[in-house]
Amino acid sequence: MAVHIRLVKNNIKNNNSYGKYFAKAVSQGEVTMKELAAEAALNSGITRADFIRGVTELEDMMKQRLADGQTVVIEGIGRFSLRVESIGVDDPKQFNISRHITRFICKFLPASHRINTGKGTKNGHILYDFCEGVKAVWQKGFKP
Repeated sequence: MAVHIRLVKNNIKNNNSYGKYFAKAVSQGEVTMKELAAEAALNSGITRADFIRGVTELEDMMKQRLADGQTVVIEGIGRFSLRVESIGVDDPKQFNISRHITRFICKFLPASHRINTGKGTKNGHILYDFCEGVKAVWQKGFKP
């Protein structure tokens, strides 16, 4: 597993890191539901149709639970919850739901665990489950 990277120069003049180069991940394409279904069928023996039906049912259930104000936790994947954005008002009595709420956002927090790099539980960093074992390689045709 490898993420392809290239370097990008920070050109924001008011930024402390102006002029420095940073790694940027380069997408290697997209994978569709049909492609995942075909792969799942090969790997697990379920049919592509069963896979798509299952994922579609999961989507419907998640929409309903999120709309009911619940957080959806899928072990090994992460947590989904709805957040609201709104226009601020000076007086709570002035707040009108239909006028001041601007949109709803689905937030996703990937499944993770803490890597301890020293004494105590506050040391270390968070490793996201989806990132475990991933290495970086230069994007094809790019090398500084």
